[in-house]
Amino acid sequence: MATLSFGFKTLARILALQPRDCPYCGASDTEFLGRKKILLELRRCPKCLLMFRYPKEDAASNLEFYQEEYSEGMTTEMPGETEIGRLMETNFAGTERDLSLNVGLVERHAGTGRLLDYGCSWGYGLYQFRAAGFDAVGFEISQPRGGYGRGKMGLEILGDFKALEALPAGSFDVIHTSHVLEHVPDLKYALTTFQRLLKDDGVLFIFVPNSGGKDAREMGFKWGHHISEKHVSALDAEFFARNLPGYGFSLDFSSYPHDAPPAPMSDEGAPRLDGIELLVIAKRVPEAVAPLLASSGG
Repeated sequence: MATLSFGFKTLARILALQPRDCPYCGASDTEFLGRKKILLELRRCPKCLLMFRYPKEDAASNLEFYQEEYSEGMTTEMPGETEIGRLMETNFAGTERDLSLNVGLVERHAGTGRLLDYGCSWGYGLYQFRAAGFDAVGFEISQPRGGYGRGKMGLEILGDFKALEALPAGSFDVIHTSHVLEHVPDLKYALTTFQRLLKDDGVLFIFVPNSGGKDAREMGFKWGHHISEKHVSALDAEFFARNLPGYGFSLDFSSYPHDAPPAPMSDEGAPRLDGIELLVIAKRVPEAVAPLLASSGG
């Protein structure tokens, strides 16, 4: 295990006979897919197609983990005074936090406008969206990282769920969330929030590790992005194809390096994409069209 505290919590949940029901839809008949590091199970829900980690995470423990314990290289390591000045001057070009690919994809498929960067960490991507002309706001549950972005970079970063919930419906033209949803224990809350905050014809961009990709299929648990202390879900195109239409989205899919045109969802469901990263481009449609999408999405 990554930490002893996580190992103890995991064992305690097993001994308490935590139910193996789906954390997204609540279905009880979830399927065992494999075991990782003895205590962890990868399970899949046949109803909503979510692959998830058992034992499951609760919202309070998840929030606590992202205050101090979570560590992921430059994503969480906040630069010193000299370094942040240099990074801002160069717009992060050539660093591992250069999100010009993401910014370019958003510009290509949605144009510009009011943007929410959901799970923005200390604001490196948010800064790049603002530099590209977006009226960009961030959301980050980690108080140290959100505070850094506000204090050192002058960014607008919402720091708790109440602030997010206080925003009016239809506040954003674009929502961008990059390698965040695999960390989130309550996906239904996140997707409902995206639905509420996007304008009609607004566009949601979801970047996640592609748990249906070639590396994931061939390497199994040796693929580092599957379930772990950090990753509570293993997300693939099938999950999004099954569920996002019910929130009023039409879908296109892409995988890294995102150099081919996005592939639409068909009558057979999601396209098979082999890249290590999955991108879901979800366009918010008028309320009258949403029931038709929901029925076609299963």
